[in-house]
Amino acid sequence: MTRSAFGLVILTLVAVTAGPGCRRAPAPDAEVTNGEPGTREGPEVLPGRVNLSPAAISEAGITTWQVKPVDLEHLLVLNGSVSHDENRLLQVAANVRGRVAGIPVDLGARVRKGDPLIVIESVELGRAREEFIRERSGFSVASRAYERAKTLLEAKAISAGEFQVREGEYLSRRAAAQSAERALHLLGDSEEEIDRLRREVESNDTLQSADAPRLTLRAPFNGRVIERKAAPGALVEALQPLMTVANLGRVWVFLEAYEKDLALLHEGLAVTIRTEAYPQETFHGRVDFVGSVLEPSTRTIKLRATVDNRSEKLRPGMFVRAHVDVPKPAAEAQAFLAVPQSALQTLEGRSTLFVEIEPGVFERRFVEIGHSFEGFTEVLAGVKVGDLVVTEGSFVVKSEFAKASLAEED
Repeated sequence: MTRSAFGLVILTLVAVTAGPGCRRAPAPDAEVTNGEPGTREGPEVLPGRVNLSPAAISEAGITTWQVKPVDLEHLLVLNGSVSHDENRLLQVAANVRGRVAGIPVDLGARVRKGDPLIVIESVELGRAREEFIRERSGFSVASRAYERAKTLLEAKAISAGEFQVREGEYLSRRAAAQSAERALHLLGDSEEEIDRLRREVESNDTLQSADAPRLTLRAPFNGRVIERKAAPGALVEALQPLMTVANLGRVWVFLEAYEKDLALLHEGLAVTIRTEAYPQETFHGRVDFVGSVLEPSTRTIKLRATVDNRSEKLRPGMFVRAHVDVPKPAAEAQAFLAVPQSALQTLEGRSTLFVEIEPGVFERRFVEIGHSFEGFTEVLAGVKVGDLVVTEGSFVVKSEFAKASLAEED
């Protein structure tokens, strides 16, 4: 082996031996974890602290709030929308096929219970009335024959068998007449109209019933015509919706509540409704239904409140904000630590506060939160009395943590 070759082998051995010892040691301050220095969970964990200069703090408008016990009035603020009280909403329809002969009221008209809404001419109704007259006439004849048979039986002028025949005819005719009357009721004829037909039969003046058979649909309650689907002269089918009447003196308001607030909610809670349309006015009601199923995508549950609306200013479809007066549980008789809702951010899927531990140095804290009332959120664990948490500009501090994490990965 030549001298030069021997030297090359020696240099190679030295390089291999010295390689592991020449690697750069990690920086002492690079060990970070979930906001707590000292242990590393993974290379992508955010740093526990960031430093901001006074100029950066001023430019971002960062302000802090000192954590302290707050005695919060328990008012849940929920969003929702107005809907009809379905017990005061009815679609008017005829039970017979026919033609619209007249519409005495127009869209938006106020009506009282019993007011005429739509007049229908119907051949089918005419046939039913004729059937009633025929059966009622037959029953009247059978009734008189039955009464005579009873008198003759008492005088022993007829046999018991003949009396039973007449009695059977009487009972059969009575059942047929009752069936024909029920058919008129089912088709929508009023009791007044049926009485008129009955009087015609009793007076033997049935020829006057040759007028066009008309059915008048009337308002089921006091309200307003909010929808009209028929025009004069139109042909309509049985049970086809022709008009909608609603009473808006009372409405339903459907609200969305988060799962964490479910334990506070129950039927009977007082609700105050506010709207953008009438910001100076409030509407009052009570919760009368709490849903049994949570919406999987939003993790919310539906509530229904019945709200007084005599002024009719709340309109179905209108968005509202509701303040639900929630009684304070006995376990929360004392004041809780609370922070403004603007201070809370989400990091790694967890609620986080940024605490200024010294001027310009911010530490992130994972916290356990409770209910939110009046713009504040209860903090059950993670901070203590006297801590300074970032309120305005908390999103800027969150962004600085993300930047610091990228710098450490580089």
